[in-house]
Amino acid sequence: MVDGIILAGGKSTRMKTNKMLLTINEHPIIWHTLKSIEPFVDKVIIVTGLYDKEIREALKGENVTFVHNQNYEKGMFSSVQKGINETQNDFFIIPGDCPFVKPKTFKALLVGKGEVRVPRYLNEDGHPIYISKEYKDEILSMSLDSNLKIFRDSKNYEIINVEDKNIAINLNEFLDYQNIKITEEGR
Repeated sequence: MVDGIILAGGKSTRMKTNKMLLTINEHPIIWHTLKSIEPFVDKVIIVTGLYDKEIREALKGENVTFVHNQNYEKGMFSSVQKGINETQNDFFIIPGDCPFVKPKTFKALLVGKGEVRVPRYLNEDGHPIYISKEYKDEILSMSLDSNLKIFRDSKNYEIINVEDKNIAINLNEFLDYQNIKITEEGR
């Protein structure tokens, strides 16, 4: 059994709008992220922050557990910890703005052997990261000024090579969104 954590607690400062609700093919970005992870997990946990109400409304009717991170201004790691606190199993962590990870990538991560597994495409590491439940308490005890990269790099993590450029997509600027929208809507 595996749980899935989708991080959606940020302020989208660089995008200057709630990027989770920007649409591609008539659905919000976070919906695409949900649909990409859903077949591979038993439970989906969505960690919200500033845009809690809007994200809940956009995903109304979906089979997810919402967790509101009231401390979202303390950074992404506070949302990571909030999500992990809700897990009972091994888990994936994926940012909500990483919408088109391929099914093959999730499958490859699931059959890996390491307790921490990271997908890699053309020498670039990406998301989602797979973490064994054995590390739950360790991550929860880490300082808020830490991050997943610090945790990951402290472990002998397994690299899972994938043919999926989508593991490294970050939608931080409006141009990033425009480029992925053109690509995805043109399919």
